[in-house]
Amino acid sequence: MADKKQKWFAVYPYVDLQDITTDPKTNQKKKTKIKRLLFGDYLEPYYENDDFKTEKVGKVEYVKVYCRNKIGYIKREEMTTERPLEVNFIDVGQGDGCHIVTPDDKHFLVDAGKGDNMYRFLRWRFCLSKPKNKAPGFTVVITHSDEDHYKGFWTIFDKAKPKEKPKSKKKGEQQEEQKEDTPQIKINKIYHNGMIEGAGKPASTLGTLVSKDDQYYITDLCDTNDDYKRRLEELKDKKITAGPYLNMLQKTDAPKVAVRAGTDENPVYIYNKNGMTMEILGPVADEIDGKPALRVFDGLSSSDKTKNGHSVIIKLTIGHLRLLLGGDLNMDAEYHLMQHYAQKDVKALRGELAKTNLKPTEREAKEAEMAAAIAKVGKYFGVDIAKSCHHGSDEFTSEFLQATNPIATVISSGDDESYCHPRPDTLGTIGKYSRSKRPMIFSTELARSGKEFLKADELELSAQKKNERVVTVYGMINVRTDGERVIFAQKLEKKSQSGETWDIHKMEWNEKLNDFELKGFKE
Repeated sequence: MADKKQKWFAVYPYVDLQDITTDPKTNQKKKTKIKRLLFGDYLEPYYENDDFKTEKVGKVEYVKVYCRNKIGYIKREEMTTERPLEVNFIDVGQGDGCHIVTPDDKHFLVDAGKGDNMYRFLRWRFCLSKPKNKAPGFTVVITHSDEDHYKGFWTIFDKAKPKEKPKSKKKGEQQEEQKEDTPQIKINKIYHNGMIEGAGKPASTLGTLVSKDDQYYITDLCDTNDDYKRRLEELKDKKITAGPYLNMLQKTDAPKVAVRAGTDENPVYIYNKNGMTMEILGPVADEIDGKPALRVFDGLSSSDKTKNGHSVIIKLTIGHLRLLLGGDLNMDAEYHLMQHYAQKDVKALRGELAKTNLKPTEREAKEAEMAAAIAKVGKYFGVDIAKSCHHGSDEFTSEFLQATNPIATVISSGDDESYCHPRPDTLGTIGKYSRSKRPMIFSTELARSGKEFLKADELELSAQKKNERVVTVYGMINVRTDGERVIFAQKLEKKSQSGETWDIHKMEWNEKLNDFELKGFKE
């Protein structure tokens, strides 16, 4: 007897959904592959007489299921009740956007790019083209106030607003109060870095500017939702333009809460359940006059490096796997983080090592000092999978990359930009300081080598569809893991010669190596 309330998922690393037919001449049943299902894909079994509806091919029993808009059959052993962690790096063009689904079905959006690609992904993922369908509630993380990270939330927050039903009144009847429609998307909470940016470029638009020991800081951070509301009122009282970031935040009533790094004794988590955590490693605040303050990077004339450098940094941990999302960190920010976590001025130490007049014993001692500092930073930032900071720009330090030391790196960038991201030296350095003989670099831009918009006739779609945004399918880097096993999957734009539609890479925990090991590569 099967429990109809139980949820089922495809097993690691993938499952082939089969069609089963009967040859009318031989009366023999045969299987034909319909499509490949990824580890963790949700399965909806069919039931018959309080058990699964099945078909036998020879001695093997297959269960009839619905998955990815197709009906077919899979083996019983290819179904599991254990759901893996799902991390989807969305092709938002030039920018960042990540959708996370936890094993207990909690959904997070970490940034949303600049355009509407993230909304189009959600619309596709949750079939929101059908008005009765609803997406699950989302916890949102806006790493910082750069347009290519937050502006995509304009559309999402707008769709999350309740819409009033059109009013109607029959002649001679009183007007009835119209109830609001429940929106298809719900926003539960928004985490941010505490700097609620006003209009303009100076660093002072990020909050109150203070100075101490020749260093400027941003204080009066918006830690709570009440702080955020007070910031709005202050701007109105001073008749200061709110700016696009604040205008975007006002589109939703979801509470806005700032997050910063905790301590070893009191770490800060935005999720902590059943052995999986999402820990905040940055921004790191100083204390000025009894208040938390974020230091200004690179002068007062521009806010860019300050808000980028204080991006919300998230480390996901499940089982043995660690994954880092670092926003738009830059060199100044990385030195600041290393100073905090290693209690060592890595920038000054790097300057010492650059000197040509050091004696061999002095150089050896300083190199050992640097190695120790990097090792300390690695205890916090060392991961297996890293999202490349700032879309693969050259604003990074080699020391921070050494401390991160991933096996796989994902780069979120677009092909319609003037930055030439990812930079060639960035790609080389990522490879140099990654571990494994064959470290992997994935790119949303390269995953979708075709045009971002395709016409219906190019995709051989029905005539009703004028065009189709293909980033939701072809540009996404899918990561699925149970903490012991990992797949990286990107959809092929054309079938391979063997008929495959996915490019799938595997990584598995090796107890003897005490590390993850890539599977399937030829030496």
